[in-house]
Amino acid sequence: MADKGDRFLTDDPGRMPPLPQGMALASTLALVIGTGVCARLALGLLPAHLLPAEVLPLIFLVAVLLSAVAFGFWCGLFAAVLAFAALNYLFTEPLYTFHIAEFGDLVALIEFLLVAALSGLLAGRLHDRAEAARARAEALAVLGDLSAALAAAQTPQEALNAALPPLGRLAQGLAVCVTPQGILPPGTVLDAGTLAAATRALRSGQTQPAAAPGWQGSALTFLPLADGILIGHAAITGREGPRRELAIGALTQQTRLALQRLDFAARAKTERLRAEAESARSAVLASLGHDLRTPLATILGAASSLKELDAQLPPEARADLLTAIEEEAARLNAHVSNLMQLSRLELVPPPRRDWVDVNDLVTAAAARARRAVQGADLRLALSDLPMIRSEGGLIEQAVFNLIDNALAHGKGPVQISTGEQATALVVTIADEGPGLPATLRDWLAGPDLRPAPGQSGLGLAVAKGIARHLGGRLVWSTGAFTLELAKDQ
Repeated sequence: MADKGDRFLTDDPGRMPPLPQGMALASTLALVIGTGVCARLALGLLPAHLLPAEVLPLIFLVAVLLSAVAFGFWCGLFAAVLAFAALNYLFTEPLYTFHIAEFGDLVALIEFLLVAALSGLLAGRLHDRAEAARARAEALAVLGDLSAALAAAQTPQEALNAALPPLGRLAQGLAVCVTPQGILPPGTVLDAGTLAAATRALRSGQTQPAAAPGWQGSALTFLPLADGILIGHAAITGREGPRRELAIGALTQQTRLALQRLDFAARAKTERLRAEAESARSAVLASLGHDLRTPLATILGAASSLKELDAQLPPEARADLLTAIEEEAARLNAHVSNLMQLSRLELVPPPRRDWVDVNDLVTAAAARARRAVQGADLRLALSDLPMIRSEGGLIEQAVFNLIDNALAHGKGPVQISTGEQATALVVTIADEGPGLPATLRDWLAGPDLRPAPGQSGLGLAVAKGIARHLGGRLVWSTGAFTLELAKDQ
């Protein structure tokens, strides 16, 4: 039993397509040549022993077969009818009339007509099947190439650009895409009637066919793809029109599914980032509980002592309490600043790129660390570096956090150096401390910005987040942190 796919292989046998004028002329010419050969034979211009009179029907039959093989079934049938008329009119007694005197001649002519029609049918069907197979192979090749291009598309724009060339090949004419941003390919200009049809298709969400040849209206057929997106193609004509329309329907469905896939992927990515941000925010707030409570408790205790025992406290004790309040307030302020910086990294768009000098930023971070930590032993070794496009404030903050971490948890002088690699500038902060625990090394190598279990403060988390935000990375090796900053931004 035939299915819908068979329409790619055969035409509807119950419907006769219009006979192209060129094919009809070619069939007529073949019969004229055959008639000329038969006339020369009948007039004795050709040797009778080479072409006896009995071969006249065979010569006409060859012309019928050639027409059917070259142009299809209907041209073969047309040629068979012409051959029957020529054989009757020119070579059957009485000549030059369609009257048949002998019953045997009538039988012979009817047999010729049947043989010619059946031969034309078989040869024409072979031709039609071959043409259908060729058209189907072409359509499948186009759809296969489209599938590969759509699978590689990463954005809706890429998917639409990939669909237009195959659509033009199937429609054998102009192919366009109407989007809220404009018409693809860029620079395409549509007439008023075509634009009106596109507007109707957008409003109704239904296909708008092209106007019939010779009629006013749209020059293109428009098919909806998604909200606010249409594809349009030139009107399809010819015997292969139904096959090409089926292929265009498959192309439209593939493109629609590709756009849906990209939309679902974008939504999934957005939701995943939102979930990660919420998870990170919750983890950061939980990890800050102890770090925030300690300075708050110290400040509250010192303030309470000053309030209740101010008159009884000696000047030295009062000074110690005030110093404790000042130090713990500064510590609390650092925690809050790091928390705000980490939240900013998670929520803001890509950084603003300006030309910056990394050596100047490292020098400013070191000076800031000396002011924050009394007696800080910092030793700088700065190389001659080119300027890069980045965000200076973030780089300075990351370097300061690494220096502060080395001063708080390391030992001995803190060595700060700069250098240049093939694709990045590097800032190295080293000390003589015990090094980084295994849990922190694993955390530093992973993608998570949340502080590792047992990690106090947010300095390292902020430095790691800044490095990723600027397109670089923060690594640990041989007792030193290395902040890598990409040259090409």
